[in-house]
Amino acid sequence: QGDLSVLHQNIEADGRHWILRPSKMFACFAFVLSCCMVLTESLRHTGQHINHDGRAGTFVKALEFKHRLRICNAYPGTAAIDIYKGKGDRLNGDGPMPYKSCNDFVTPLKAGDKLEFKIGDANAGTFSISDLPNNDAVLFLVIHRHDTLSTAVAFESHVFANLLNAQVAIIDTYKG
Repeated sequence: QGDLSVLHQNIEADGRHWILRPSKMFACFAFVLSCCMVLTESLRHTGQHINHDGRAGTFVKALEFKHRLRICNAYPGTAAIDIYKGKGDRLNGDGPMPYKSCNDFVTPLKAGDKLEFKIGDANAGTFSISDLPNNDAVLFLVIHRHDTLSTAVAFESHVFANLLNAQVAIIDTYKG
C-alpha cells in the first residue's frame, strides 16, 4: 500500500508526469487486467454481457417457435364441433367445424395444454399436448369416431417438420 500512496502523491504533484518504476507499472497493469478478467468471467457464468450503454444484458433469450395447429374433423355426424384451449378460450371463433372440414389455428401452445372438443354443450373429448417440437412445425390433429358401438371419439396426431419439400400424412379414420 505504501507504493500506491507514493504513486498517488506523484500524480497529484505533477499531473503531466507519471513517475512509475517498471515493477510498479507491471503491478498496476496486472491488477487492472485481473479485475477485467474477473468481471468477464462472472458475466460469462451468468450469461450476461455489457451493452453499449454500460448496462448488463443477457445472451440467453427464450426461443419462441412458431407452432401452427391444424385440426380436422373426421367425426361423422350432423352436429359440428367446437374447440376450446383450456376452459374458455374458443379456438374456432368463426363457427363450429362441420364433418370433413379442417382449420388452421395460430395460438401459443405449450406442453400440458388441453384441447377440449364439444358438440353443442356436451364434451366430446379432450386432447392433451404432451410435448412440442423444438422447431417451427405444423401440428396436425384429427378427431374421429372411436368405434361403431359408441359415440366416443379418438384422436390421431402428427407433426409436420418445417421443410421445403411436400409432406403427406395418411391417417385411416374409417370405422365402418
